[in-house]
Amino acid sequence: MPVRLGRLLATAIAVEVIAIIGLVAVVALLGPSDPDAAQAYAAEVGSWFGPMAGFVLCLLGGWFVARRLTERHVLQGLALGSAVAVIDIALLLLGGAAFQLIFVVSNIGRMIAGALGGWIASRGATRET
Repeated sequence: MPVRLGRLLATAIAVEVIAIIGLVAVVALLGPSDPDAAQAYAAEVGSWFGPMAGFVLCLLGGWFVARRLTERHVLQGLALGSAVAVIDIALLLLGGAAFQLIFVVSNIGRMIAGALGGWIASRGATRET
C-alpha cells in the first residue's frame, strides 16, 4: 500500500509548523521581553534549535508516514524529509535569509532523519509479519 501524497504533505507541513511553534515557545519562555532583543535571541537560538528540532521531527514523521506500509519504508521516509527540506528552503528564501552552510547541513539532516524514521518503521513491519 503506497503512502498517500496528502498524508505525506500534511505531515511535512506539520513537522515544519511544530518546529516553528517550538522555537516561538523557547523564545517566549527563555528569551528577553524586549521585542528587538527577542528577535535577535530567536535568530541565535534558531540556528541550533531548528536543525535539532527538524531532525527529531523528521525522524518521527518518517516513521509516521511509513509505519503502515508494506514496502519502501525508507523511500517514503526520505520523501517526507525531502518535502520538509523543500518547505524549509522556501521559508528561508521568502524570509530573505542569507545563505549559511548550516542550512544545507540542516536540510540534509532532515532527509537523513526521514529515511531513518522509515527504516525504523520497516523494522516494526518485519516483526509484525
